[in-house]
This record gives sequence, structure tokens and C-alpha cells, in this order.
Amino acid sequence: MKKLFVIAFCATLFALGAGQISPAEQAALDRISAASLRGNLSFLASDALEGRNTPSRGLDIAAEFIAAQFRRAGLEPVTKDGSYFQTAEYAEVTPKTADFAMTLTTGGNVLTLSSADVRVRSLKALDMTDAPVIDLPAAADAPLPEIAGKIVAGDARRWGMEAPLEQLQARKPALILLTARARQGRGGGAGNQSYLEDAGSTSAPVIRIANADAATAVADRKPLSLTLHVSAPSMTSAPVENVIGVLPGSDPVLRNQYVVLSAHYDHLGMRNGQIYNGANDNGSGTVSVIEIANALATLAPHPKRTIVFMTFFGEEEGLLGAYYYTHHPLFPLAGTVANVNLEQMGRTDDKDAARVAEFSFTGPSYSDLPGVMTSAAKQEGVGVYVKSDADDFFARSDNYAFAEAGVVAHTAVVAYEYPDYHAFGDKWQKVDYANMAKVDRAVAAGLLSIADAPDAPHWSDTKAAAPYRDARRTGR
Repeated sequence: MKKLFVIAFCATLFALGAGQISPAEQAALDRISAASLRGNLSFLASDALEGRNTPSRGLDIAAEFIAAQFRRAGLEPVTKDGSYFQTAEYAEVTPKTADFAMTLTTGGNVLTLSSADVRVRSLKALDMTDAPVIDLPAAADAPLPEIAGKIVAGDARRWGMEAPLEQLQARKPALILLTARARQGRGGGAGNQSYLEDAGSTSAPVIRIANADAATAVADRKPLSLTLHVSAPSMTSAPVENVIGVLPGSDPVLRNQYVVLSAHYDHLGMRNGQIYNGANDNGSGTVSVIEIANALATLAPHPKRTIVFMTFFGEEEGLLGAYYYTHHPLFPLAGTVANVNLEQMGRTDDKDAARVAEFSFTGPSYSDLPGVMTSAAKQEGVGVYVKSDADDFFARSDNYAFAEAGVVAHTAVVAYEYPDYHAFGDKWQKVDYANMAKVDRAVAAGLLSIADAPDAPHWSDTKAAAPYRDARRTGR
């Protein structure tokens, strides 16, 4: 099966081909500089920015720096008043748990839960008495029942990550309960822990429950009812910003189609008095967006399609900035033909093998975009490798928000799993800048291929791509 996939993938690459890079385009790509990447990353990943937590003073400084670089490149601002910022009015939300009360009733048995068992995300007070609860299916391929306006409950391992949770939210339930047997990662607990939320969000409240008896009650799939009291939380304003610059297309028709090159510029901030600088994750993706923008902005004429350069806040908090953009797009999503998202572009020391002069795509079989970019990258002496479990990473970065909206979107990555991932040691001094510059030239070449091609990328006919293919057809 794997052999057939590789043969089919290679055949696709051969059939797609790519336009040859012109001397003028090559001259633009050659402007991508290891020294420039080093200079920008040594600032973004410096202690002065305190790990770029969302929200934080360091994140705000990073946003201003990125905007200055877009301005220097000559990119057009994204708003009519000349700003490069898409400001999102978020709030830091602190649940009030002093009078929290919750019971689950099934088969005559009443289970009482305390605030220590739960983690509540709700912008409003909640009061329910003996309200029926609908069980969510456990199997990944099982159809969802009608859940609009209803209380639903399911296993946090199946429904608790960003991708399936977003699928639930799209169906407008009244309340989502997610159960786990123990406090593990995002499974539950810490009921009064503050979190960040879009102040204008209409999403359903989510309560994560870390309690073995509650998990059993939901797993048994017997009639279940909920009695609940949650007080309205306290909220503090915390505006955050996506940073966006535009390179207008040169073709009178295709300029109304958009290719997005993106990366998230946030990281983890400070923990236990230590600054988590996040040089590779994802300072490297951010400076790559800046460097590619600087290079392509020198082209005259510009590429045929409009290229939009975006850096997002809050990826580490759950793809917040990317989802904010796709929920509040500044360019029509129907006209957005591709998103190439950059993650972890600077380190070559992947746990599986040294990744020199090569990169990879998440979800490589989901569309023809990886094939188009592979052909272009080859002209820059860069290969594209296929990680055996690359599909598992598809929903773990900002491309996923675009894919759910139907936009052909993949994340490009050099090293998936490297030493210092989400660790104190992710420093700018450990990045291979010469290799990053080489890979960035390859990414830029692929971006030009997409921007200038007569036909836009499209989703494949694979089963895994069906949800995104259907979203594009239905205009979701």
C-alpha cells in the first residue's frame, strides 16, 4: 500500500510539473539571506520579548517589528487607514467557582462534581436543571446526531483537541461536556484557571471534566441528565493582533485570487521564571515569512495572483489567530486559493534524520499543492520528504483553520520533532541559517508557481480530504 502511494505521489509530481524560474525571479529569490534571517530571529527570540506569550508586552513588540518589516518591504497595509494589524478584541477570562454546582444523573444514580473536577470555558452564567444530555459518538467515522441547541457529552480523547472541537462548535450545540478519567494535559481540572477568549464569541461553552465516574457515565451511553450552576466569569480586555501585508497581483483577473503565506509569531512566554524564547517554534517561520515577503516584493511585475503575508497570534493557545482570521476574513475565502503555513523551519536535527536541504508537508496526499511546490523546490536544489505519519500533523497548526473553511492549506516544516521542542533550550543560536535560507528560497519558488499558474490548487479525491473538499463546495 505504501509503495503504491509513493508511486502515485511521484506520478502526480511528474504530471503537474512547474514553470521554470525566470532570471528575474531567481534574482529575487537570491535576496533571501541567512544573515538577514539570523538578524531578525536573534531579536524575535531574544529575552527582551519574554517568550511572546499571548497576550503579552513581548507579543505586542513582535507585532510592531513584523509590521515594520512589511512596511520596509513595500507591502500594502491591510486596512484602509494604513494599518498592518487585524486587531482582535480578546479577553482574559477568569471563571468564578465559589458557588459552582454540577450533578450528572443516570439510571437513578446522582454524581456530584466540584470545581476541582472541572475546567470551565464560558463567557456567561449557566443554569440548568435535569437537562437531557446527548452522547457524542466514540468512533471517528460515526455520523454526528443533530446537536444544534442541545447539551452534548463525549470523551475528551476523541473530541477535546482543536480540530474535532471546532467541528462540534460549527454545529451550534448549547453546551459541550468533555470527560477524562484523570487530569491529563487539557483533560480537565483547575476550574478557576484563566484563559483567553474572543470577547465577541458565540461559541458554545465547554466544560472539561476530569473524573473517572463521570467518564464512565458518559461512556455507558445510558440516558443522562445535567443540573448545573456556573456564575458569569470576570473578564479583562486583552486585544491581540494578526499582522498582515499584501503584495497585489499583476494580472487583472487573477489578482482577485489570493495566496496566503503564514506563520504564527507567538510562543509560550515565561514559566517558572524562565523565558521560553521559541526560536524554531515559531520564530523561524515568522522570519521566513518576512524574508520571503522582502524578496518577492522586488519583482516587477508582481506575481499574477495577490500574495497575502500573515503572522498569527495565539497558535499555542489553540490556533486562535488563524481561526479569528477565517471567521473574520479580510479577503474573500472563496477567492483564497491556497495557504502555505510555515512551522519550525530553522532546525535540521529531526529525531528521525538530519533534514538538510529538504522540508515536508502535513497532509501531503490531501491536495495537489505539495506536488506543485515540490517541483518548484527541486529547481532550488531542495527536496520534499514524506513523513510516514504526516497526516497526523495536519490539524496541529494554523493551516487547519483555512482547511476547515475549504481553502487548500498545508503546513511546511523542516523538522517535525527536534530537541528543545516547547523547551527552554529553543534558542536562536541553534538554528541552521544557511539551510533555512535555502529552504525559504524553495518555498518562495513554490509560492511563485502557485501565484502564476493558470489553475488554482485543488483538494484530492482521497477520503481524508473529503471534509475540506466538501467545505469548499458548500462555501462553509
